[in-house]
Amino acid sequence: MNYFPIGASAYGVKVILISGLLYGYYRLFLRDRLFHQYNRYYLLGIPVASLVLPWIPLPEGYFFPLITHSPALSGVLHTITTGDWNEQAGAAGHAGLSQPWLSGQGLIAGIYLLAMGLLLYTFLRQLWYIRRLPGKYPGEKMGRIAFFMTREPGTPFSFLNRLFWNEEIDIDSDRGRKIFRHEWYHIRQRHTLDLLLLKTVLVLFWVNPFFYLIYREIRTIHEFLADRYAAAGGDRYEYAELLVWHSIHDRPLSLLHPFFQSSIKRRITMLTQLTSNKPGYWSRAMALPLAFVLLCAFAVKMRPALATPAVQTFTVVIDAGHGGIDAGAVAGDTKEKDINLALALKVRQLSPEYHVNVVLTRQTDELAGGKSTIRESLEYRTEMAKESHANLFVSLHVNSGDNDLHGFSIYVSPDNTYYPQCVKLGSAMIDALKTSYATMEDLKQPRQGVMVLRQNTVPAILLECGYIDKAADLAFISDGQNQEKIARDILLGIQHYQEAQAAGK
Repeated sequence: MNYFPIGASAYGVKVILISGLLYGYYRLFLRDRLFHQYNRYYLLGIPVASLVLPWIPLPEGYFFPLITHSPALSGVLHTITTGDWNEQAGAAGHAGLSQPWLSGQGLIAGIYLLAMGLLLYTFLRQLWYIRRLPGKYPGEKMGRIAFFMTREPGTPFSFLNRLFWNEEIDIDSDRGRKIFRHEWYHIRQRHTLDLLLLKTVLVLFWVNPFFYLIYREIRTIHEFLADRYAAAGGDRYEYAELLVWHSIHDRPLSLLHPFFQSSIKRRITMLTQLTSNKPGYWSRAMALPLAFVLLCAFAVKMRPALATPAVQTFTVVIDAGHGGIDAGAVAGDTKEKDINLALALKVRQLSPEYHVNVVLTRQTDELAGGKSTIRESLEYRTEMAKESHANLFVSLHVNSGDNDLHGFSIYVSPDNTYYPQCVKLGSAMIDALKTSYATMEDLKQPRQGVMVLRQNTVPAILLECGYIDKAADLAFISDGQNQEKIARDILLGIQHYQEAQAAGK
């Protein structure tokens, strides 16, 4: 089970792969070339592309033939355990899931968040240090620059529109003017914003090594650009000598643009190539096809292949639990009856793709059949399968309970005439649902009788779609895209049960 947001692990792998491929292209074909401004924007685009591309929902088969796969359900009947069930409140206490934060994945999640907190603390501490500097030293306005004369180590450096100077450097000297032009270029080009953006990404996605490499390269490219501007119209070899002579060994804050920083060798190399005529058009142009290929590779979603339709239409009653005066479980402003209805309507909407004829017990916020009491509504639901000549009955609910459990679960009743088929249907449904969200492996038998299961005239199961009072479950089942996933899994489970029955299994 995944205790990060659903799909976070797969998403993280995609982010690392995309950023690695794009950065690898930079290292092979773009690094240390003279189009520094292009490289700056290319590197800034890598985190954006790697974070966004996996979320783009390209239509299947839009660029390439539809990629399909048909997940093979296990065909193994799942074990059956006893569970509590309260039909009025929709509450059940289940055994079968351990406390998530005591598991291995819970420990990993805790370590990840702890490291993120430490990085965020370091980031904010650096920002606080810079924020305090204007209060320690006198400042003056020089056009758009706020100029501060300081005695801070690592100066001069710039941050946003602030320039922190070192009082030991004469700003009117030739050396001082070159350094000033260098820092002025950082401020004019808003280089600090690049670093703030990347630093934020590093805090959130600190496990991605390519983001660190990109951050380091961006800082170096900033220096290339500022060096070129500062040395323009002058002796670039004299400027290179200035860099070497004044190189210092202490490491300043990574958010700053200190004039005397590392990468001196690369900076001097770039200075001596200022007159090179190698444009590198192909190196830059080929980045677009690469981005297109990554879009197709990581954004196209795979969906289950539909099986060959059965000769006879399969009819299933989908029961949206509760309704009207019976709200079911409640969490804040969210009511179980509304989630049940949304899922039922989504199942019916998608059912033609799976060659399933869906009959709903209710289509609006009312008790099934428009009845005035809950008892009458339950009796109406149990009769629907018989009256509609249905093959199956699936009742949709959302759980709640004062416990540490979460995830989906399925109930079957031993009092149902078709109990063995109920177990087969429930097992097929577990195999389908667990591919999208945490699902209990055991089928549950309610200690108390559940009318829609016990008195039904067809194989019947009750599906608890998570816990309404658990934040992760509620966030998942309330999302429209996830509701479509659940609906497709339900239909796929029905379809595989139908195939198994046709094959005599």
